[in-house]
Amino acid sequence: MLLFDASANRLKIVAVYKRPFFSSYTTSLWIRFLRFGLLSHKRLEEDLEKVGLTPPQFYVLATIGYAGGLPFGEIGAKMMVTVSNLTGIVDRLEEKKIVSRKRDENDRRVVHVVLTEKGVKLYKSTIPLFEKSLIQIFSALDKTQQKELSALLRKLNQLSWTN
Repeated sequence: MLLFDASANRLKIVAVYKRPFFSSYTTSLWIRFLRFGLLSHKRLEEDLEKVGLTPPQFYVLATIGYAGGLPFGEIGAKMMVTVSNLTGIVDRLEEKKIVSRKRDENDRRVVHVVLTEKGVKLYKSTIPLFEKSLIQIFSALDKTQQKELSALLRKLNQLSWTN
């Protein structure tokens, strides 16, 4: 590649590397994994936008829809976010009348997040949309490859938490 060197007032040849200069294959693997995660997240974001949800809002909706009303702390643990981050997401869902907060009858310090009637309807209609998006995202892999990928990711997740 040619590059203009202003200090010498002339063109000079600069080497261009076609591959990343990482010394470890695992770095390239991580970058591929990260890129796939970002691209698939973007795809889901676009699909969820059609129903007026952000991915974090959908994850709260799906978590509560699957498990029933849960305390803030449990939702945060399942989503791997702090309660302070979760508060803003729940606030916006509450403004949309999708969830409501309920104090625990036995321990007033505990606040449960539950789906409203509108939230239940949205959950039931959004899950098929979400699954359709995921089918499209993973369609390049056949069922055997999807199972292999799932097993490898499960293994990585288990090892990450034990180390």
